[in-house]
Amino acid sequence: MPARRSGLRGCALGVLWPLLVAAGPPAPMPPGGFAGGITGLPRALDVALDDVRGAGFDALRIFLRWDKIETVEGAPDWTCKYVTHADHDGASDPWPGIPCDGTPCGCGYSADERVTMAARDPQRLAVLLTIVGTPAWARGRPAAGCPIDAPGSALPPRRGKESAFRDFVAAVARRYGTIAYAFELWNEPDLEACVAWAGTRQQYREMILSAATAVKSAGIAPGLVVAPTLENPSGAAMDAWMDWSQPVDVLSFNLYTTDVPAALAKIDEMNAWCRANPRCPGFYITEFGAQRTGVSNCPGPRTGRPGAGDVAIMKRCRKRRGCIGFFLYALSDQNPHEECDRGLLDTHGCRKRRLCTIARKFFGLTALPFTCAGCGP
Repeated sequence: MPARRSGLRGCALGVLWPLLVAAGPPAPMPPGGFAGGITGLPRALDVALDDVRGAGFDALRIFLRWDKIETVEGAPDWTCKYVTHADHDGASDPWPGIPCDGTPCGCGYSADERVTMAARDPQRLAVLLTIVGTPAWARGRPAAGCPIDAPGSALPPRRGKESAFRDFVAAVARRYGTIAYAFELWNEPDLEACVAWAGTRQQYREMILSAATAVKSAGIAPGLVVAPTLENPSGAAMDAWMDWSQPVDVLSFNLYTTDVPAALAKIDEMNAWCRANPRCPGFYITEFGAQRTGVSNCPGPRTGRPGAGDVAIMKRCRKRRGCIGFFLYALSDQNPHEECDRGLLDTHGCRKRRLCTIARKFFGLTALPFTCAGCGP
């Protein structure tokens, strides 16, 4: 049985707090401009980020929930702790060790904590912030064709609040612009059943993509903008969701296909489209992660060797000029269905075999600062 790991060291966040408020150099970029990243937080695992740094990853994608941070219009609370679906990952209870004292703002991690976790010296990871979730005070009605009971956080801003997301993104950029090099505007707006975005494409372009100008006006560097993070990418879909007049620096999509060959073919398809389209600045694969063969109810691609499948996708991205980075999903997972677990670490911090496979086969590391325990494929 692998040894359990202790909770986050209490002093780390306090030491890093000045990074959020003091003027400083530009936020760290992925070395060479290519992002070899991971999606997720270390949560209660105090050495998780050390492990992924040691394995070769150089960037981290973190979700910030607008609806949890700005519960009162015009008064975002960056220090209020909150728990999101990602802090459960399919389980009924939050991750073991996640702080919770039962008081308002006492459970989970605050926005400040979520960002500073990634910025520990001496080896700071490049940070991409993904901003999602409409707060209750700004919510409008679902678009025609969306369920009347669509998730509240997916609803488009109501009339009179069209600029609310743009204003919040501007505040995020000003606060975290010395830590985060890029800001991702929403996630999976094309997901079926309006689960992530219950507005129209036009509303997305007008209310969400327009926040790109807010990032550029925040006085930060490099201040890259990433969008539209589609679930079902194609050249036609990019044209349908994008407003090409907005200053978007990197296009983005998630890669959940049925098998690895289909994933590689999709990368080639999007690369060919990007190279033929002068408006395409390059793209990130913002989520992907192999599952085990035979599983039909989990996002794919499915393969008997998930670590090797991840490596194949990473290598194909690196070899295609249009693909300028990826973010593997996910750092850690506690899915109750073992075959659906895509994390590099398990609930207790035990390193899975795929972490070492990626370190050796993709990042080319022959000597690792840890031993993989093999508590998962």
